[in-house]
Amino acid sequence: MSAEYDFYKNPIPPGSKRKPRLHARIVTNGTIGTEELAEEIHGRSTLTTADIHATLISLSKVITEHLRRGERVHIKGLGYLQMTLQCPPVKYPKEIRAESIHFKSVAFRPEIALKDSLKTTSFVRATRKNHSAGYSDIEIDGLLTGYFLDHPSISREKFQDLCCFTKGTANRRLAKLVQEGKLRKEGLYRFPVYAPVPGNYRK
Repeated sequence: MSAEYDFYKNPIPPGSKRKPRLHARIVTNGTIGTEELAEEIHGRSTLTTADIHATLISLSKVITEHLRRGERVHIKGLGYLQMTLQCPPVKYPKEIRAESIHFKSVAFRPEIALKDSLKTTSFVRATRKNHSAGYSDIEIDGLLTGYFLDHPSISREKFQDLCCFTKGTANRRLAKLVQEGKLRKEGLYRFPVYAPVPGNYRK
């Protein structure tokens, strides 16, 4: 089976007269959750689906604990996970206190073997279009419901990738979801994240 791709316009700075260029991007073909992974691994092993599901949940919790200790986590066959930070811009270390340092994201560095195995992936041009105007409100709610099953919040970048939006469209749709009371904006002004308001997205 081939992975689908489509072309997207590169962002252009305001006032620029140059013509937009295109870049190729994977057209997301759904999200695979813990239950689906457990079923697939069950079909390739003698372990029960329940055991695999419990192991995946425990793995997630253990990885989180080690990341919170400042450790880098290596998963053989996949790669390395490490927490990244954010703080206000400063010139000298003494200008900032520990209280101003916050979690930003989790960086993933894949193993060479994983990257080599993905180099043989075949690609086809997507026939379906799911650019910025492609998803309805109901479809976006469905994508977010699936995402929030395994995540407490979503960043603008993740939302943009999840829905194959441009940056501007992602910001507008997030603002609309906040205004509708489905999401609440959290985090720092320059690095916000969005969490579901209780009663939405099965929360």
